[in-house]
Order: sequence, then structure tokens, then C-alpha cells
Amino acid sequence: MTEDDYATALVRYVGGELLPGDARDGLTDTTPLMESGLLDSLRVALLLTHIRDEFGLYVSPAKIDAHHFRDIRTIAAMLHGLALENETQGEPA
Repeated sequence: MTEDDYATALVRYVGGELLPGDARDGLTDTTPLMESGLLDSLRVALLLTHIRDEFGLYVSPAKIDAHHFRDIRTIAAMLHGLALENETQGEPA
């Protein structure tokens, strides 16, 4: 998957499953998630489960921070990087 593929899938999931109806309007891949409070600890846990189940990627606790979860674009970049690392190491992405 490309970084854009991850971003598109994440916008769909976050907007459709994690946010209340009024917060869905205007959600883009650059909408601040942590800073705005749209992503709290429970939603991060749900998102991590979705990432593992949907993409087969494990996000280490060291990467669960405001920098990596700033917005959907930064999450997508992190996931793309993890997938490339897995491919390099011979693991399925």
C-alpha cells in the first residue's frame, strides 16, 4: 500500500467509526487529532486494534505519541514506513 492508500483508509475509519457525527464534518488527513482532542487514549487503542487487524501492522509503544499521531497523514507515513521495514525483514505487511 502507498502512504496515500493508508491515509484514505484511515480517514474512512476514523471518520466513520471513531468520531461523533458533528466531528466527522471536515475531517481530512491533516486535521489535528491529538491537539484537538479528537483522538483520546480509548480512540487510540481502538485505532491501534484496527491497524493491526486491517493492515497486519504492529505499532510499538515507543511510537504511540503526539508526534506520530498528530494527524492521519503522519499516521499513514508511520504505517507506510513500518510496512516497508517488514518487507525488508521478510515479514508480510
